[in-house]
Amino acid sequence: MYQPRNEQVLKLMEGAYDLHTHTSPDFFPRSLDDFELMRQADEYKMAGVMLKNHLDPTPARAHLVNSMGYKAKAYGSAVMNLSVGGLNPIAAQKSLELGAKIIWMPTIHSRNQIEYSKIDGKLNHPGIRLLDDEGNLKPEVYDILDLVKEYGAAVATGHISIGESIAVCTAARERGIKTILTHPDWACTMVPIEIQKLLVMKGVIVEKLWFDVGLNLITAEYMAQTIKELGPENCFMATDRGQKGLEFPAEGLMMFMDAMLDCGFSAEEVHRMTHENPEKVIG
Repeated sequence: MYQPRNEQVLKLMEGAYDLHTHTSPDFFPRSLDDFELMRQADEYKMAGVMLKNHLDPTPARAHLVNSMGYKAKAYGSAVMNLSVGGLNPIAAQKSLELGAKIIWMPTIHSRNQIEYSKIDGKLNHPGIRLLDDEGNLKPEVYDILDLVKEYGAAVATGHISIGESIAVCTAARERGIKTILTHPDWACTMVPIEIQKLLVMKGVIVEKLWFDVGLNLITAEYMAQTIKELGPENCFMATDRGQKGLEFPAEGLMMFMDAMLDCGFSAEEVHRMTHENPEKVIG
């Protein structure tokens, strides 16, 4: 496992959350399963992890793994991809009934993702759009948002376009829903910092991912600058890790902490982005 450079990192891992992990079983190669994820979370005394699967809801898996006696807690989520019927309020409701804490808008089945880079090789579909021909959110998006509010969960933007992200974030915040702008520093879902700031002013929380730094898509310094401009109080750190052949999520979170401490953030600021802010998201 990764050995942190900064002596504060191991202490910061205690009680930390990672709200973006990928585990097996999955449709894509993963480096660990739910049980190993939880074992590692307990090893570092983490508080909780979010199970994300692009094509299969995870609330039932979270219930199962939480029955095994781990001290850390697993949380479930669901992504509105075509495998659950796309923008399907019924699928969202059933996942929420089982305790889903995040409902993600489409990811690998979004029109934006497919036009950027088609990940699901078996898919023969142009991709899901949240907006109609007039540029308005489709009725089913509003239905999903109403359900998310009813169950006290959060909505995340997924891999949709900038325009769709602005529209869904605006509608969600008008309803008082906990709203996450998903990895806005990745080329596929890049959101200019000025728009990130405008969304933060509406009460949106911004997800900052080790994924983007770990794959050298952006520098740690650039990531740190975006967080400084938005304010650590408006961001949470997560990993988007679990891909086969890459570091484990717990390692990625420690690397992220090390990198942000190196870039001048205080331990208190990193604590806020890995403890308090994600705790607010999952309630």
